[in-house]
Amino acid sequence: MRRPGGHRSPGCSLGLRHPDGGRTHPGRTQAPAQPAAPPSRAFTPPLSRTLPPSIGTPPKPPKPTPPTDLRDSGLIAGHITRGGSGPCYGLLAEDGRAYALHGQGAGNLAEGSFVTLRIASRSSDIDCGPGIRVSIVAP
Repeated sequence: MRRPGGHRSPGCSLGLRHPDGGRTHPGRTQAPAQPAAPPSRAFTPPLSRTLPPSIGTPPKPPKPTPPTDLRDSGLIAGHITRGGSGPCYGLLAEDGRAYALHGQGAGNLAEGSFVTLRIASRSSDIDCGPGIRVSIVAP
């Protein structure tokens, strides 16, 4: 005898249908599935006999030190743009600023020469041309 959707196997005469589509035999019980055994927690020896160092807190970075390349605020370096025997000169500083220099006794400063001068601010009563008005303290 054959039922729809099933098949007969040799020795199976009842043809009961199993939920998974196969056939079962009356009187036989299937054992319930057992969960897999947990992995054994066997002791694993350490890779080294010495203990690793503790991490702890990192050291604080050193305090910053002041820059060593600071120039005295009274010094200026640049190229002479208006030269001569004085007392008025023009200077284009390294930072791009133009200065109108006044210096009694500063001597002859040739146009285009590179100089470093000690300066101080001065009053506006002496006009030495365009630029920031300063006096030469020491050439």
